[in-house]
Amino acid sequence: MKRMLALLATCAMLCTLAACGQQEENSAAESGNAAPTDSVQDSATDSKPADSTAPEDSSKAEESGSDSQKDPDAPEHSESSGTDSAVQSPEHNGDTPSGPGTENSQPDNPSGEQKPAASTPTQQEQQSPTATTAAQEDSTPASDVKTITLLGDSVRFEGKGIAARGSKVGITKGGTYRISGSLSDGQIEINTEKKVVLQLDGVSIKNSAGSAINVINAKRVNVELMPGTVNSLEDGSVQHDADKGTLFSNDTLEIGGSGTLNIRSNYAHGIASDDDIIVNSGRLHIVSTKSGLFANDDITINGGTLYCDAGTNGIKCKNTISINGGTSVLMGGTREEKGAVIAIGGLTINGGTLYAVGNTCTLPLASSGQNVVAVNFASALSANMLTRIASGSSPLFTLSSPRAYKTVLYSGSGLREGASYTVSTGGMVSGGNTADYVTTGGTYSGGTDRGTYKTTGRVSTFSVS
Repeated sequence: MKRMLALLATCAMLCTLAACGQQEENSAAESGNAAPTDSVQDSATDSKPADSTAPEDSSKAEESGSDSQKDPDAPEHSESSGTDSAVQSPEHNGDTPSGPGTENSQPDNPSGEQKPAASTPTQQEQQSPTATTAAQEDSTPASDVKTITLLGDSVRFEGKGIAARGSKVGITKGGTYRISGSLSDGQIEINTEKKVVLQLDGVSIKNSAGSAINVINAKRVNVELMPGTVNSLEDGSVQHDADKGTLFSNDTLEIGGSGTLNIRSNYAHGIASDDDIIVNSGRLHIVSTKSGLFANDDITINGGTLYCDAGTNGIKCKNTISINGGTSVLMGGTREEKGAVIAIGGLTINGGTLYAVGNTCTLPLASSGQNVVAVNFASALSANMLTRIASGSSPLFTLSSPRAYKTVLYSGSGLREGASYTVSTGGMVSGGNTADYVTTGGTYSGGTDRGTYKTTGRVSTFSVS
């Protein structure tokens, strides 16, 4: 009996041990499978919103881009400024986000540091043809840019707000227009109440009987000279009364970009506006029958390189002229009342480098932020005769003019107040570099000493007999 009880106890113990071992094995198995199972579930959970969100955002961005093309009459900011459009789009599109609005939603994405989020700005920069333009006011998505291709005597275009009849192009809606190609005898005419941005991308326009670009009406016109491009505009010797310049605008005209714009005016002004003219950047080379730049209101030069070879005035406005930066070489005509710079409301020079040569010149206001010197000769110097001003052996400038001149006005960072300068005329420069009648470097010789003068204040005048 005892042996039987012992046997039963041993069996019970073995069963218990076996049950415990199986339980530990099952537990270990469950523990080993838990990590992969959770990982798959987490991955599926994370990737699911990402997969579903990306197409949705993309479709919304495409929808917004399409809407902006379908509605060119939308307010100015929704056509020409992606940033403004993102801020203002709820007022116009309800809850539907615009393309830039999709960009603004990225900070809410917890995976913002992943590759898709990091690459999004780069893609948007590539889509925006104006993203790298200097001194640029607006950045327009590529989907909102309408294209105009000039084909000699005809035109091809894409986008609403454009009409063409032969070689004359009409723009009737606000927005951004990229223009390329050439017209042998044509015109671009703008007539809208909205803001217009013209991206000149290798343009050549000649018009035998009017302005090359004529702005009848616009809230504002921005001309962007696309990087690496050379653009040219030329009018004819006969014009309609409404056309006052090769590039003419009834409203404010602003010029920027990093390209080049060559203008030849055979009848009137090179660039004219019944409102303001603002030059922010780019290279402008103007040869005109009348003024190089003419404005009924103000002219502001903030940067860029400006050369005006004018039959009457280098630049003229009926209000104020402010020069704040850039390099300007302004050549005026020979008539007694004409000059290199004529500012009826006053001339202010706060920065940049200015060379102005002509029969006369408006003297800058004493409130100017940069030193200025005006040299007035009692008798006119002949065309191409050099004028040189130097401090000892260090030249301040050496220049000439394509026409006879009596006045030279200079302003630049090298001009010092209270310093003595010697004026010389005639002679020649060996080994120098001359561009737009301004000579740098080289060795000057053979000139006539016209006296030594001292700058006495912010604006100084040397009267040379």
